[in-house]
Amino acid sequence: MRRAFFGRGLFPAAILCVTAAAQTAARHAVAQDQPPAEWSFTLGGGGMYAPDYEGSDDYTVLPLPFVEISWQDRIRLTTEGGPGIYATPFMTDGLRFDLGVRYDFGRSEDDNDALKGLGDLDVGAVAVVRFGYQAGPVNLGLEVARDLTGDRNGLTATAEAEYTIQLLDDVRLSVTPHLTWADDEYMSNTFGITAAQAERSARGLAAYDAGSGLKDVGINLGVGYMMTDSIYVMGQVGYSRLLGDAADSPLVSSEGSADQLSAMLGLTYRW
Repeated sequence: MRRAFFGRGLFPAAILCVTAAAQTAARHAVAQDQPPAEWSFTLGGGGMYAPDYEGSDDYTVLPLPFVEISWQDRIRLTTEGGPGIYATPFMTDGLRFDLGVRYDFGRSEDDNDALKGLGDLDVGAVAVVRFGYQAGPVNLGLEVARDLTGDRNGLTATAEAEYTIQLLDDVRLSVTPHLTWADDEYMSNTFGITAAQAERSARGLAAYDAGSGLKDVGINLGVGYMMTDSIYVMGQVGYSRLLGDAADSPLVSSEGSADQLSAMLGLTYRW
């Protein structure tokens, strides 16, 4: 399970499809009885259509780079979910445990007129712990992420269940529902508005205190095509619904939308 924002607030549940490139390429190599490489490299890119901040109803199109260097699938340096490095101290045929640190770009008040006067939300380094369990076509995952630097100081826990259907030898369909919980710091700093921010707000937003709880629920539909042993083409559409205090925030209820959509198309080359 590797779901994360590539710049928090922009790509809800969108990186699953990119990560599937490396996973599918590796599975394809096994299916072709190719020996696993000690080192593997993946390079690719694409485009993303997503809200310009978490909870916005304004959308933007941005380039989406993907670069990964992996050693025995145990240590990965990757741009997935933001630049980061991950280690896998424990892995069996069905169970996987990952530890890592990634960089989160946060949110700028220049991203949208609704944010003007609220100041930037800087984040920086985020610690990540991931647990995954695969049983046949179902891959269950849990990711816990904790801010190490920056203004947000938050913690989130995301659970998901990816169901994979092999439509053809080289075509793969995935359906992935997911659910995210966030603590008080994450919710108040992302969706809350302090009295000082309310005074500075260009839109005259009222002060609002957001507490911990379920943040969102959603589902992603992805499709991938293994064009060659190295080239993988992928697409994904996603929908998530903000819940609770996140949905009730003026940034969402007045200036944005609790319904969050995303779409992505990309290509990777692995060797």
